[in-house]
Amino acid sequence: MLVATDVAARGIDIPDVSHVINFDMPRSGDTYLHRIGRTGRAGRKGTAISLVEAHDHLLLLKIGRYIEEPLKARVIDELRPTTRAPSEKLTGKPSKKVLAKRAEKKKEKEKEKPRVKETSPRYKKYR
Repeated sequence: MLVATDVAARGIDIPDVSHVINFDMPRSGDTYLHRIGRTGRAGRKGTAISLVEAHDHLLLLKIGRYIEEPLKARVIDELRPTTRAPSEKLTGKPSKKVLAKRAEKKKEKEKEKPRVKETSPRYKKYR
């Protein structure tokens, strides 16, 4: 068994790890994959368990999208949360990357638009 933080995400090779427990949720899907990759070496199977607090719940959804597989959430009765997990719709502003992509698409659409409407008399006159 290995209790993992970002220190255990890369560059550590421990043979025969059957379980990885993520003490805190990794901030990216790539880090999550490297952490849980400590199990399952050489074709073996392993189990990864992540301890998730309410404020980390959105990371769970983000990582699930990254690995293209939903992560199963299970609540331990003795550790039942007293606060609710935030709604995915209430995440706030889009990331800088998303905003940049949107701006790029908008510029591309602007380039595609004709400068003069095709239905105008001037356009037909010069065609």
